[in-house]
Amino acid sequence: MTSTAKGYTLLEMLISMMLIGFLMAALVMGIHVGNKAWAKGEAKLRQVHTAEERSQFMFQQVASLVPYKVASLNPDMAGEFYILEASAERLRFLSTYGTQYRRHAGLLWDEYAIVRNPRGDYSLVLRETPVHDDTALLPLLIERRSSDLDPEKSQLVYRPFMLRDTDLRLMTGLRAARFEYFGVPRGGKREVWAPTWEAREEAPYPEAVRFVWWRDSYPDLLVIPIRGRMLPK
Repeated sequence: MTSTAKGYTLLEMLISMMLIGFLMAALVMGIHVGNKAWAKGEAKLRQVHTAEERSQFMFQQVASLVPYKVASLNPDMAGEFYILEASAERLRFLSTYGTQYRRHAGLLWDEYAIVRNPRGDYSLVLRETPVHDDTALLPLLIERRSSDLDPEKSQLVYRPFMLRDTDLRLMTGLRAARFEYFGVPRGGKREVWAPTWEAREEAPYPEAVRFVWWRDSYPDLLVIPIRGRMLPK
């Protein structure tokens, strides 16, 4: 009695092994793509959390601005000056909230600046300097007073901001950015958002600061109300 059962031919086995190999390669590729997407999502999530933390820190520090006024000992620049520079590219002020000690840090000279990078985009950087002596404040802020026969028309020339390696980069890769200030400007009659703020007796500090930045076509906003805007009496 002879058996009619047939086994697999060598060609059939080779085709089967080739198909299994294709399936294994597709499975490995799928796992690799999935792991890569997961890692990219995790990195993006960490980046979002870091950006939120830095925005929250910036909110707390600017909101804790300390109104401060210093008398100049320089005969060429006599008078009293509010410690503030508020322009579209820079925001300089005193606060008690720092990166190392979030509370009770003492007085800190805080400098926010929007700087242009070599590749053409922008970064928001922060520099903090502990302040122990009032006499050191004015040289940190003001370079000179512009020459004008009428003192009312002369303007302050602020010291330029020179980027250092130790400066903290809060935001990078920005297409554009600017600061804006809310309040009644000098000579104005109503509150507006303005690209600069000039400190004066009736309104030494703005009511709020707004930082606007672009990474793509749509802007992001951070609006910060100023808690203390007048000197204590």
